[in-house]
Order: sequence, then C-alpha cells, then structure tokens
Amino acid sequence: MAGHRAPKPAILIAAVALLLSVGVPSSPAAAAGGAFSQAATGGGTFTGAWVGPCCVGIANANPLIAGGDQHFLSKIYEPLVTYSIDTSTGGYGPIVSALARDWSTSGDGLTWTFHLQPGVTWHDGSPFTADDVVFTLTLCESPTVGCVYGGGISNISGAADVKSGKSTTLTGVAAPDPQTVTITTDTPNAAMLDALSVIWIVQKKSLSSIPIDQITKSPYWTTPGQAVGTGPFKITNYVDGQFMELSRYDGYWRGRPVLDKIVRREFKDPATALLAFDRGEIDFTYLTADEVTREQANTNATIIAGPSQVDNAVVFNPLVNPAFGNKLFKQAMQYAIDRKSIISSLYNGAGQTLPCLFGNPAYVAPDTQMYDYNPDMAKSLITQSGVDMGSLPTFTFDTYYNDPLSLNVMTAIQQNWADVGFNVTIKQMDSAAWTNQYYKEGTSQVSFIGAQNGPDGNIAATYFLSTASQESGAGNNGWKGYVYSNPQVDMLINQGRSTFDPAQRGMIYQSLCKVLADDLPWNIMWQTTRYWIVSNKVQNFQLTPAPGGGSYYDAAETWSIQQ
Repeated sequence: MAGHRAPKPAILIAAVALLLSVGVPSSPAAAAGGAFSQAATGGGTFTGAWVGPCCVGIANANPLIAGGDQHFLSKIYEPLVTYSIDTSTGGYGPIVSALARDWSTSGDGLTWTFHLQPGVTWHDGSPFTADDVVFTLTLCESPTVGCVYGGGISNISGAADVKSGKSTTLTGVAAPDPQTVTITTDTPNAAMLDALSVIWIVQKKSLSSIPIDQITKSPYWTTPGQAVGTGPFKITNYVDGQFMELSRYDGYWRGRPVLDKIVRREFKDPATALLAFDRGEIDFTYLTADEVTREQANTNATIIAGPSQVDNAVVFNPLVNPAFGNKLFKQAMQYAIDRKSIISSLYNGAGQTLPCLFGNPAYVAPDTQMYDYNPDMAKSLITQSGVDMGSLPTFTFDTYYNDPLSLNVMTAIQQNWADVGFNVTIKQMDSAAWTNQYYKEGTSQVSFIGAQNGPDGNIAATYFLSTASQESGAGNNGWKGYVYSNPQVDMLINQGRSTFDPAQRGMIYQSLCKVLADDLPWNIMWQTTRYWIVSNKVQNFQLTPAPGGGSYYDAAETWSIQQ
C-alpha cells in the first residue's frame, strides 16, 4: 500500500472503484466512493456481517495477527497512519494521520520521527503514549507474537535480534518523550508509512501482565473491559460463535461517536448472511459477484463495488510433494488454467489476470510472462519438469472461501488441471479451521487463497522476503519447516524498500515481478471486483472494498442509523 509520504512521495495506485445504486439514486458522495452523506441522527445500533474473503470471524480479534478482519477491528484499534478514501475513485487516497499527528524522515532516510496526537486516551481512560508504540512494534518482532504484516518493518534496527530471541529490546524504536516516537532502520525504508498503516497499536499497560508467549492465545482480545483500544468503539459484549458488541467510546479523540453500538454477528458463509440482510436483520454484508444482479432489485439497499486489491492465488505446499517445489511444474499448472474464461463467465468480467503479486500496473513490465491459457504448453512443461503425473495421488484443494461462487471457480480450475493429468478434490472450510490447518499445522496441500497486492510494492516483503517473520503466518508461505528463499527476490525487495525515488522504485518492482512470475512461489491468478451491500437507513457510511476493508479512515464515529 502506498500514499502521500512526508517528506518524500511514493508511487500511489488509485484503485478504480464503482458504486452501483440499487433501486434509489445515490448521492454524489456515494457515487464517488461509497460515502453516504445524509444528515446524521443520534443513537442507534449498526449490525453487520463481516464475512466472506475478507474475514475469519469474531474470534479473530487480535489486531496484530488478524489480517483481513481489519475493517471491523479498526473500530476498536488504530494505527499511527492510515489511508484516506479517494472520493473520485472510491479507492485508496493519500496516507493521512491517525494516532500520529505528523512525521518526518532524516536526510539519510534511516530515521523516522512521529509526533503523536495530543489528548488520545485508551478505552479505560488512561493516556496513550509513545511507550505503547514502542511496546507494539516490539511485539511485532517477537518470535512468539508477530504481526501479520510485520515484514514491512523487518529492517528496523535490532529487529533481527528480537526475532531470533537474542534480545527483548527493539533498539531501533525509541520514545524520547511521551508524545514522540523515533524509528531507526538499518537501511532506508521508503515504505515505512505503508507498513505502519497496517500495524494496530495495542496498550502496554494491560498486555504487559500477560506472559509474552501467551499473548496470541489469551482470551484478552475478546474479553469486555480487558481488551482496550483507542478507536471510536469499545468491546462491551462477546458470545463466542454468535456476536461481538461494541459500544461508543465517549472519550474518543476525534469526537463522541454518533452510533450507540456496532454489533458484528457471526455467519459461516456469505449466502447465509445475505439472507439475513434481505430479511432486514442486519445492515451490512459482503456480496458475491453472482448475487449482484439479484440484489439490484433491492430498493432498500446500495451496492458498493471496487477492485479488491487482493490477489487470488493457488499455493502448492512444497513440503507435501517434490513436484510442488518444481518451478516448471508450477508454470505448467499456471498455463493449464483458463483464467480469462473464468473471469468472464464466473466473475461477470469484473477482474483482470495478474502475472505476479502486484496489482499496481506501474510495477508490471509489458514483457512480463502472463501465462495465458495454453494446455499444450502446460503438457510440454510437465514433460520438461520430469514430474511423473501418473505417480501423483489426488491432492486436496482447500480454501477458506466457502461461498458458491468460489466453489464454481475452484471446480473450473479442477477441470482445467484434470485435462493435463493433475487431479484434486475440493474442500471448502470454515475460516478458523482453515487458518489453523494452513498456518499452525502446515498440512494444507494445495490452497486457493487471497493476498493483499498493494498499492505499495513493499507488500512483497510480507510474503516473499526470506527473513520475514514466520510466526502467526506473518510472512512467506506460512508452513512449518519451510521458508521461501530466493536471493534475487530478497535483493530486489530490499532495493525497492531502500529507494525513495518513485520512478526507480517502479523499475525495481517491475524486475521483482518478472522474477516472481518466473519462480512462482505462489501461482497468482487475478484480482477481481468485490462487492458489499449496505442498508439505505445507514447514514454517513464510508467504505472502499479493498482489501477486506483494509486500513483507511472511514469516519466510523460519524455513522448513524435513521430512527
């Protein structure tokens, strides 16, 4: 992810977004970017279903490792900086202040200085200070905690020693006074703001009493009165498997929220949530592409659509079979999939094929290998790979996408692969069960997944930098006992991160894209349009669909419900 960087700019991809009005005209603000600008009325409860490819579930409440549940958790916790919504496109706009009021970099690009917002308090009323930031960033580098997107800050001075267990002090982060944080890196980090936009600051006082190796396992994160953030809402009720309730925090630093409560109900799949939405039981939910036409007849709702800024990818676990570590075999599997036909027929044409992790076109050179559908080339590469297809068993093709559309997509891939002699059975799983199997147990064989793709090229550090943290699925492929390691990939990621000039960064990431497209640590398929649907009784609602809600300022303290 990228945006306006102080004082040096970086490449920004403006995600092209679309808002579809359903049954009623949308306001100009809504048409521009999913913002509903009616006059707010006080009170009320907003009930939503954060479900689908963005989200794991209400128990996924630790903001450090929660990944796609960011949009909900951003009502409780906040980062130092975040993205704005570009009202002309509905995608990401420039990076703006959150818990940091302003920031600057040293002349050599090695030290960032952040001045914090004055008067910010935690939900328990205690002051937010620089010590909380130091504590959080240290947790991100801890081998027993980690941050899901911690790869972006892995070059902070002292991070390697903390990660290896040699030290418990992150020497590169300091608090010269309660309102100032300095971050010093071993090499310049042009993507520092982007990296910090997806690291949610947690409270030192309440978490320090928990042994560090128990923090990720602790019930703290779902316990009302214990888990505290700085956001506009605080946890006031939680029933495992059913709902999490948030109530407004009157002391919120941006101003007292309008809504009384936000309730997140638990749904195991988008189809069930959509039925609840149609019955008027909830105000907001995810919408799959195959349901858009039907919901256009709903005169009480508005569909918000935009590029997901999430890649769908097929990932082969190289610990399962030697073929899955064979580059030529993976290239063959890429050629075997008729990706353009799948986008056309199943995603209603709302998507684009990608050769590598990056969705930002500035990072993809015209001569990058695109792997257009070619079953004959797939068969030729299988022969060159030396893999005996007849000796391979039928593998399990798993996913946490448990909606009918994803099943149809995986079935199409399954049929394409069968045509070249590779056989799989499809297994759609509950998100929490899949997360445990993939990250903690490391037993997934072939997986259909999603991964954030930008807009800043340093997102590659999270997934493919060999020194990125493996804890809690924080980096690389996430399997126990395996680290994807390519010296050329590491070199280019580090060069891109160290370079402030936008044009030079673009060229570096183009080279990285070519290497990733050739090596295929993951078989990147496409990015598609994603859809959400919201009741028209919701006022001042802001959203960009990417990625799974993502890190951006949506002014949740101004949301309201027509009474």
